[in-house]
Amino acid sequence: MHTLFISDLHLSPARPDITQCFTHFMRTEARDADALYVLGDLFDFWIGDDDPTPFAQQIKAEFQQLTAAGVACFFVHGNRDFLIGQRFAKETGIVLLAQETVIHLYGTPVVILHGDTLCTE
Repeated sequence: MHTLFISDLHLSPARPDITQCFTHFMRTEARDADALYVLGDLFDFWIGDDDPTPFAQQIKAEFQQLTAAGVACFFVHGNRDFLIGQRFAKETGIVLLAQETVIHLYGTPVVILHGDTLCTE
């Protein structure tokens, strides 16, 4: 088993090609992982956890299915999806993490964060 990381997918209804690749990934490679870490900007924009659009529901369903299959999913906010909150986490089974969280990956401490936090200007 292994741990996977994804970042900056900028999913959007305007880019169905990227969404299709994400869906394929979630249903194949991600199913074989111990854990999936999303390091921000999963969405190109996120208006709130109460977004009723079919697109938002589709992405939520992918995480629901993955966590139901036993894959632990963790999420660090990016600058485009900072409004993802506890409701999204509860509905999908993901765990929200703070910026600059230290995890232990195969015995080694690793700092995970969204890259935008490194921009100083």
